[in-house]
Amino acid sequence: MRIWILVVVFLGCSTIGWSQLQTKLKESFVDSASYVYFTQGKHNELVLLTEKALSSGIDSYYLRVRMGVSYFNKNEFYRSIYHLQKALVFYPSDTYAKDFLFYAYVYSENLEEAKLLIKKMPVAYQKAYQKLIKNQHSFVFESGYQSTRYVSAQDSSVFLAKDASDTSLHGNAIYAESDRMKSIQYVQVGMGYPISNRIKGYTGVSLVKNNREQHIYSRDIAYKDTSNTYSLMQYQAYSGFTITMPKRITLLLGGQFLYYTQNKLFANYDTINWKYSYYDSITSRSNVVSNFTLTKSFQKCIPMLSVGLHKIDGIAMIQSGAQISYLPFGNFNCSITSGFSLTKVNTSMRQVYFTKLAGKITKNLWYDSYFYIGNLKDFTEGNAYVVYNISDKVTMKTGLNITYYINQTMSIGCRYDLLNRSSSYNRYYRSNNATITKTYQDKYNNHSFIFSFLWKF
Repeated sequence: MRIWILVVVFLGCSTIGWSQLQTKLKESFVDSASYVYFTQGKHNELVLLTEKALSSGIDSYYLRVRMGVSYFNKNEFYRSIYHLQKALVFYPSDTYAKDFLFYAYVYSENLEEAKLLIKKMPVAYQKAYQKLIKNQHSFVFESGYQSTRYVSAQDSSVFLAKDASDTSLHGNAIYAESDRMKSIQYVQVGMGYPISNRIKGYTGVSLVKNNREQHIYSRDIAYKDTSNTYSLMQYQAYSGFTITMPKRITLLLGGQFLYYTQNKLFANYDTINWKYSYYDSITSRSNVVSNFTLTKSFQKCIPMLSVGLHKIDGIAMIQSGAQISYLPFGNFNCSITSGFSLTKVNTSMRQVYFTKLAGKITKNLWYDSYFYIGNLKDFTEGNAYVVYNISDKVTMKTGLNITYYINQTMSIGCRYDLLNRSSSYNRYYRSNNATITKTYQDKYNNHSFIFSFLWKF
């Protein structure tokens, strides 16, 4: 019996020792093979090997730093950052890993983290690194024009005709009002500036001129078209802040104050004497929007949650949304984004769904395409940078933005947007001694062209 017990114990110890030996051999193989791949510049093979090693529980400083540098050479900067940060956990004072991590921050446009990392560099090298991110201020100029194309012509024969879809309206319309957008002119100037190592601000002012054409059609004995052209002038001031926090978390705060004024023609209809009177009225109003966005950057995914509090035309609104961006290559050479937004207005809910595709065409040429569908009235995007508060409802938006980088400090952009809109107009019918009002939809398209210029200094 003792012999059998000794045999079992011996075999158990041998098995444990053999297992430990196999593990050591495996770790040594991974270390030596990854070193060979690294020195030969075989980054794809190194990444494949080391990802399998990590899934098997093998981890070390050399493994992480080799992976970080390999991903860096593959231009997958987000994944490079992840592994280089892990390498510095093993060896916090290593300047080799810090050097690659610094450039990974810069190339992924995370300048706040890059500035914080400089302070951990040797003092003799800090000035040299500081020069690489000296362009912390920026000047932005944007200007654009938006034209319209309506589905049908607008004249008295259309607006004062019988309503064939409503048999209860036996006669022709006696009165109709319409207010159509003709064009929009837009201009903005803004400035970006650092506030601290983790906070960056942006302030901009803009003017939106909404040129409109108004018609009031009436019929007493003959048709009468009282037309009026006017402009809705909207003055805007935007301020936003980007706060970079640890663990690749970013908080964006943005808000905008909007003030508009217009001089518009109105009409009164006397239902007793069947007469019309016309008058001008100046209208002005202040609107406020705000937005809070939280993002978390992973190796290939960037989820985002947002909430906004708005007061537009005297109505309080709450807008909430979520989106996720997928980076197939671990950088912004290609990104796919999908998301949605919900806006609560009183007891109703407006829904917007969107998708975006962006990336690199050539070294200096980049693109950004997008598609929105839903009810975009009073919708805000870009951290409250854009507000769709024009009275006409937007049901669809799609477009393409092309950016050309002249050099490291200057870029120009050209954006085209196609928007499907609809506005309402009223027609008044005479029925015995009463006047019946019906509201109809006037559908049209917007073609928007915006030019932008960015200068970093």
